[in-house]
Amino acid sequence: METHSKHFFEDAHHSQLRKGCEVIIVTDNFSTPENIGSIIRLAANVNATKVLVVGSADCRQSKIKKTAGAAIGHVEVEYCNYDNLKLSEEFQLVALETVNGAKSIYDHKMPIKMALVLGNEKFGVSNELLTQCKSSVYIPMPGKIKSMNVSQAATACLFEWLRQSIL
Repeated sequence: METHSKHFFEDAHHSQLRKGCEVIIVTDNFSTPENIGSIIRLAANVNATKVLVVGSADCRQSKIKKTAGAAIGHVEVEYCNYDNLKLSEEFQLVALETVNGAKSIYDHKMPIKMALVLGNEKFGVSNELLTQCKSSVYIPMPGKIKSMNVSQAATACLFEWLRQSIL
């Protein structure tokens, strides 16, 4: 049996979103360009409208492009700082963060138009962005290790959004 994901996913029933569903990914001051590249690749997987790279000091394009691969041509990427970050009001900001009041990604009704905020690998989501978020979600981790790489965490969260958004 031959396997080939491109042909498999050409059948629309595997990935058709409900009308109006849209996601933007906001990376908050990432320190590793490879993580930015991984997020861009993930954005192409979930058909994200764009990736907003906010305040990242290390934006070595060669490392970002190498990790993102072919996704770099399929996803709009915008670099900005906190002062010029602009999002349409129709998007609800949701932080993927372990803060008081956060809900499990499996218990939270993800917004149809979501801007998912992902924090710095060491320090998490900045207060500048956290205060703008309508809600916060976390990933339940029953194992002994209670953290994961930011791109892995984003994958879990975005595919839960996708699960909730597919027809």
